[in-house]
Amino acid sequence: MIEYTEEKKRVFLVGLHLKSKKIEETLDGLQEMASLATTLGFEVTGQEIQSRSTPDSRSFIGAGKLEEIKKHVSREEVDIVLFDHELSPNQGKHVESLLDCMVWDRTQVILEIFANHARTPESRDQVELAQLKYMLPRLVGLWAHLDREKGGISASRGTGEKQINIDRTLIRTRITRLENALKKVAKERQVQSKKRLNCFQIGLVGYTNAGKTSLINCLTGSDLLAEDKLFATLESTTRILPTDTKPDLLISDTVGFIRNLPHNLIASFRSTLSVVKEADLLLHVVDASSPNIEQHIETTRKVLVDIEADKVPQLLVFNKMDRLEEAMDRMILAKTYPDSIAVSALAPETVEILRARIIEHFAKRFVRECTVLPYDKGELLSRFYQLGTVEELEYAEDGIHITHAATLTNKNILADLLKA
Repeated sequence: MIEYTEEKKRVFLVGLHLKSKKIEETLDGLQEMASLATTLGFEVTGQEIQSRSTPDSRSFIGAGKLEEIKKHVSREEVDIVLFDHELSPNQGKHVESLLDCMVWDRTQVILEIFANHARTPESRDQVELAQLKYMLPRLVGLWAHLDREKGGISASRGTGEKQINIDRTLIRTRITRLENALKKVAKERQVQSKKRLNCFQIGLVGYTNAGKTSLINCLTGSDLLAEDKLFATLESTTRILPTDTKPDLLISDTVGFIRNLPHNLIASFRSTLSVVKEADLLLHVVDASSPNIEQHIETTRKVLVDIEADKVPQLLVFNKMDRLEEAMDRMILAKTYPDSIAVSALAPETVEILRARIIEHFAKRFVRECTVLPYDKGELLSRFYQLGTVEELEYAEDGIHITHAATLTNKNILADLLKA
């Protein structure tokens, strides 16, 4: 992780426009990279786009363009050059030597943000694991200066190479320890999820900074930290959604997604994201004021496929509707996505409409019936309230007549209790 000082790091952004794709995609990517840089507290001094049919295998954008960037780096005293792409280890090493300054690719920037925002031991382990897997193939060259100082013609193995092998062994050992620690956490999550089998689980997913935390605060009356910046939330947080229905509805906030989210991060956060895979309903939250709504929706859907959660029922929720000043924009959104819900954390009445849609969704999964509870088993009455919604109660000669609604699973649990 980079050492931060009070003086802002000056950065320069670089994007590659492949001629087979639209230039707007490259421009959107650089704009997002600028937001990532701002999240890290960097000062963006400029940007450059190079158009090519394919990336250069060695310098990525071509030696000529790198020379132009080098002049800007020297003139503007740039500390770091940020590439809105993932560079191979060899490309990163070559570009850094030509520019004579620090070079980060998109993956490294995202990893740095995650490292800064990790608060719990689990999230710190997850981020460190992703960082080490990213670092492992990039060790070559870090200790080359030792070979230049001590290596000779007769040397079969230089000091630098020995140091690389030592580092690789240490990193692999640390990776194994972290993976074992996270497997233990995953088992603990499985135990917790079993305890919640009698509850409905709702997961909030969406592009980073879509306002998921603000939304869960409005729905549950919580006061979770909500910040207007990328990846403010890394940990999965679960709260009860206040309703009159039983079983309880549990709603969970989790890490936001982003385009080209590093695979190592997805793998490391798989246990945290398990709450999404195991949910009964996903609220797919989208920033209605974003100019890249379609791309944000598609990115989230791709990540859901990656974590095998794409089959979970979804409700599309457009948040931050208060930022849409034009009525026409709201009409277009409603027509394009007719089954969506439009809400704003600043308009409680819209959040109540969302709450009603959630309750309506789960009401369809309830089985309604009348059960006669014998008086000698009257102690089971509380279980009817715990596992479902008691609609009517009548005390008759043959027992307690209970009209109730419950899920099929909970209905079977009640039936087994009555048979025992």
